[in-house]
Amino acid sequence: MANRKRKHDGGAAGNQRYSPVPSSEDVRLPKEVIAGGPVDCTVEWPGYFEDLEKVHGALNLVFTFCCSRKHVITTFDNIKGAVQTHIGRPLTVEDVATVTAVRPDTINFSYANEAMLHTNIRGCERDTVFKQNPSQRITSQGPPADASVGGVTGLGDFGQVGVEGDEDVLYFEFTDEDPQPNKRGRSQPRGGRRPGLQNLRLPTFDPGQLAHLIERRNAKFHLSLSAFLARCIDDNLDPIQTLKERALQYLPVPPKSVKPSLHGLITTAANTVPQKRISIPKIIAELKSSSFYSGQIVPSSHRVFEPQAAVYGDLDFLLSQSLVNALYNSRGIVQFYSHQAVALNYLHSGKNVVVATSTSSGKSLIYQLPILHALEQDRSSRAMFIFPTKALAQDQKRSLQEILNYMPGCDGTRVGTLDGDTPFLERAFIRENANVIFTNPDMLHATILPNEERWRTYFRNLKYVVGT
Repeated sequence: MANRKRKHDGGAAGNQRYSPVPSSEDVRLPKEVIAGGPVDCTVEWPGYFEDLEKVHGALNLVFTFCCSRKHVITTFDNIKGAVQTHIGRPLTVEDVATVTAVRPDTINFSYANEAMLHTNIRGCERDTVFKQNPSQRITSQGPPADASVGGVTGLGDFGQVGVEGDEDVLYFEFTDEDPQPNKRGRSQPRGGRRPGLQNLRLPTFDPGQLAHLIERRNAKFHLSLSAFLARCIDDNLDPIQTLKERALQYLPVPPKSVKPSLHGLITTAANTVPQKRISIPKIIAELKSSSFYSGQIVPSSHRVFEPQAAVYGDLDFLLSQSLVNALYNSRGIVQFYSHQAVALNYLHSGKNVVVATSTSSGKSLIYQLPILHALEQDRSSRAMFIFPTKALAQDQKRSLQEILNYMPGCDGTRVGTLDGDTPFLERAFIRENANVIFTNPDMLHATILPNEERWRTYFRNLKYVVGT
């Protein structure tokens, strides 16, 4: 390749040298540099530098093109074929590392996990996404057969499709900026539209904007390479050898510990499966001899704890005789456990409470008793129970109704269920008359809250909300 000579606009050609220029992103480029014009210099570029600039231009072109097609990941194997078409020779890892060494702050060339990059683009093949008439279908854009960057993208020069794994692959990217899609986007193809589908937009990229981005990167690389050459001349260094030595720092190093693929794990496990099943006592013996064993296995397969005396607590407020009788007649309760008493006292003082205890520890009574106490004080009081399953809601409803049956003063209290099975004719009656409503999160967000104006009377008198 012939060498090019950069001319200087002032001073003696034989004595004037190119002054070092910082390669930082913050440098303000001259207009002729931004436009891709030549940089003034009195020294001749070696052929190695000319070839390196050509490699950068091809990488820049292919990478920018791939960024406008989100289904193509710019691994070294994916972009290698297209870049080689442009430079007319094989592309090596050392070439890309040398390009990175010129502008390391704006280029990332390293190993990355294949699964994290989603290099398997099988799901991006052309699939029908709107089931319509066979003659009128709208399909999602998959890897197009486009030779604009020197080969067929996606299914051709950009690597093998459908190869899944958890391996580390070489990944290349420019980290300075990405092409931005048009704000208005592109409408779906005409024909076969459903109501409302006319507003669907797909991202598109302005070719002029992409070309400007490519030119700007090329100009900055040219300026950085010229500055590197000038510094080497000022320091009496061989620019080619110095750049090659610097490129060694940016050669990607494979991770020391490579995770085996899923296929390898399955193959290894299959080869180690014993032909004869090991007995349970032998397995237990091996576990007990392991370094991590610290008495997790109980000798008799279960552990019995000695019974402990109950710990009771007192309430800070008085209950009515009717409620005391109902608790005794329905459940035989004459005292409250300590966790019940603490929670009831907090609720009575107007504080929120979260209860997390074991099964059958009396959690239901903690929220049932305040509601019954509030109903005795004010018959217009409301409460809402929110349970995720219908079975749990019905069980809690029966439990609350059992106590109400022993309270003559609350015989007019109405308890209703509002879920997907509730007839529409009964929902308005429940909303207007029920003191306690059992519902679920779906009904709360889909039916109750969207119709807040109809529920204002209920919410105005709402005293307790119970969720589990």
